[in-house]
Amino acid sequence: MYNVNPLIICVSLFLLIGCSTKKNVATNAEVKDMAINFPLDWIGSYEGQLNIYSTNQDTNTVNMELIISYPDAEGYFPWTVIYDNKDVRRYGLEVINTDRGLYRINEYNSIELDAYLIDRHFISRFSVMQNDLIIDYEHVGDAIIAQFFITNVDHQNITGGEIIGQDTIPKVKTYPIQVYQKAILKKKD
Repeated sequence: MYNVNPLIICVSLFLLIGCSTKKNVATNAEVKDMAINFPLDWIGSYEGQLNIYSTNQDTNTVNMELIISYPDAEGYFPWTVIYDNKDVRRYGLEVINTDRGLYRINEYNSIELDAYLIDRHFISRFSVMQNDLIIDYEHVGDAIIAQFFITNVDHQNITGGEIIGQDTIPKVKTYPIQVYQKAILKKKD
């Protein structure tokens, strides 16, 4: 039988465990280096199918393309969305404050929408013509997942607003989601 020093076994186990865990754990500096440089890392042409779901169980699918380009002479990153190869919507992405993650989408028709970069999500929320929209573009690998949530603000359910015991319950408004749209857009370049 071999006579093995217990101290050597303990040191070997600690080294083995230390080596295996260090490979799987990134430091804060490494995580920061892995962070994407928005909007530069998003530049390219992406395409896929946009699935449109409504509350009455209707589903529709259209081709969708997203083209993000290098800044133009005015400093806007061209942000073009094309539906079914014919409905072309040209916007300009403006960098406002990268520390706050604040950007602006200029529709070039007097409409400017604030949008925020949170993690890998580029999100905007706005209301137009009795509809509330949440637009979420998420960068995942070589793809962008686009999700659109559309709610009619005229139809709301209000609950709460009562006093129960010593507690005043706030009023809460809920809105029905009328339409949900999702596309997985894969990079063409």
